[in-house]
Amino acid sequence: MAEVVEEREEAVEPVQRVRKLEGSVDVPGSEPVSVQALALAAKVSGESTIARCATTPGVRRFAEQLGQLGVSVTFDGETVTVTGGDLQQPEGEIAAESVESYAAFAGLGIGRSAVLTGEEVFKADAGRILDVLNGFDAVVRHAEDTPFPADLGKVFPKPGTYQLGQPDSNVKTALFLGALEQEGTFELQQGLSGEDDLEVLFRRAKGKLEKGRIEDADGYQIVYEGPQTLEGRDHELPGDATGTLFILAAAACRPKSEVEVLHAGSDWRTRRLIDLLRRLDLKIQIEKTRTGSGFSTRTLKVSSSDLRRIKIADEYAELFMDEAPTFAVVGACAIGETVIRDIAPLREGDRDVIALTVEGLRRMGVRVGEMPDGLVIQGVNALQGSEVDAGGDPRVGIAFTIAGMAAEGETRVLNPGPIEETYPGVLSRIESVAVAGRS
Repeated sequence: MAEVVEEREEAVEPVQRVRKLEGSVDVPGSEPVSVQALALAAKVSGESTIARCATTPGVRRFAEQLGQLGVSVTFDGETVTVTGGDLQQPEGEIAAESVESYAAFAGLGIGRSAVLTGEEVFKADAGRILDVLNGFDAVVRHAEDTPFPADLGKVFPKPGTYQLGQPDSNVKTALFLGALEQEGTFELQQGLSGEDDLEVLFRRAKGKLEKGRIEDADGYQIVYEGPQTLEGRDHELPGDATGTLFILAAAACRPKSEVEVLHAGSDWRTRRLIDLLRRLDLKIQIEKTRTGSGFSTRTLKVSSSDLRRIKIADEYAELFMDEAPTFAVVGACAIGETVIRDIAPLREGDRDVIALTVEGLRRMGVRVGEMPDGLVIQGVNALQGSEVDAGGDPRVGIAFTIAGMAAEGETRVLNPGPIEETYPGVLSRIESVAVAGRS
């Protein structure tokens, strides 16, 4: 989920109308995998290079926090150089802003008397991570009813076996980073075999993990034999689901688009996104690929024509809550009635995102019905250019920028919010395959 950056004044330029999208474009890097890659590189003596690293505010703040542990992180566009090694004792609390950063700091801070806190939204996941560390006889102390704050103590994980159940890349991040220099065998047992991002990063850095079926039982085991020393390597990361969504949405809104999207991730969220867009009748062919460092990715060959109506609710609404304004724009370009429900949380906070989206669509000539938890959109032959106020919210700002590319006449998005900071590299990628002009 993208973090919304604080509003600030920006110049308002008309949105360039786009006839179609055509050509090849890659996807900005995955934020969760970027955090894991930075954390792993922090434990490596020497230099690691991470290509297609996300540059979102959350990733940049995580990099700054690594600096407090004595880790050097240098950004050059979307390529990051990390010099890690012996970590310094952290001063004060470490405030994690995502479950991925919480897992990373749990692994980096265990046994070093670090104090770790986090946010309510990932409280349950944080508790699970700490339970696993305690399951390997680390001594993590926190209140009974909350994992925040947690005193990670001076005891490192000890060899043992833990029944994990479902695979959890964040648990593995915390455990294997924490146990890296410890002697003995650490075994996690899980119900499924699938390789996750932490395992790819670990093996790329010349770490050894053994995986196989549990003898005389259901499930799989992943075994780490320590101590091990990781090597500084080059890592090329997979693409981010949110960036993929915006590129595909822009293509969907312009009939006759033919776009090849490179390095799309194979994660759960990207797979659900493809399912949803196919229901809109966007033609997507999938070719399995891998990045240079071994991440499973996909090349998506996308063809757009007339879209059909869709209903987004339940699991899909929760999974793509922040992108609901963009799906509303895509629905306005479809034939028939599109319904988006179960997004009431978008009314909370400083801005009512549902109301902003409804008003913006109406200004562009779309008939929209507003509900407490969503909206109903009647598709139109063509969006009409207009002035649309995004209320300083980049989720709305990027949605109506995409709408303006498809609209007849001039569109200006007022108060678009910090789109480039919240979704770095997305609009420039869309513009790189945009064919300007009228249909």
